Amino acid sequence: MKNIIFIFIVLTFYNCQNKKENYNLSAEKIKDINEVVEAVIIQDSLDVFSKNEDSAMFCNELKKLNIFIPEKRKDGIPQPPPPPQDIYITSLLSDKTAGETFSPKDSLYLLNQNLNPEKLEIEDKLINKLNSTTIEEMLTKRKKHQLYRFYQMTIPVFSIDRKLAYIQLNYHCAGLCGSGKAIYLKKVNGKWKIIEKWETWIS
Repeated sequence: MKNIIFIFIVLTFYNCQNKKENYNLSAEKIKDINEVVEAVIIQDSLDVFSKNEDSAMFCNELKKLNIFIPEKRKDGIPQPPPPPQDIYITSLLSDKTAGETFSPKDSLYLLNQNLNPEKLEIEDKLINKLNSTTIEEMLTKRKKHQLYRFYQMTIPVFSIDRKLAYIQLNYHCAGLCGSGKAIYLKKVNGKWKIIEKWETWIS
């Protein structure tokens, strides 16, 4: 019961904040973001290191993950799901992954990450290792009905101690072969490790 009251207070406080203020992406957080991206690419065995035409591509711009607060409906009708490739904060706080979960104390910190930029480019030293692309290039290929295969990842969101991270990874292609994953990572001995993942959509 105390946890529910705490979450309610935090969410109420968040709604009263000025959402236009800039979210501070420190050098340390940017380093964590790039380490999470590289960990997912390697540990999920994404075929994006080979720079040939047959290899999939990796979008070098991470997309913002929007975290929504579900609204309680008076008519008792269940809350509709959040927009595609976004998430409710209640899901982040309730998903138990390998014994780990975001805690109620992470609530405000998670919601503040809604102030992340809409797009964030990964660092050059990682881009240079990858068969990389931009979302604009892939949209141009799609409009021209050309073949394309690429992964796009969301900007990781972190717990307040930055030991737990969550991302969504989406695979887009020409035809009915796309899919999406939710991935949780934990920092263990200074290295990010995938601790849980599951499919969120498939086409």
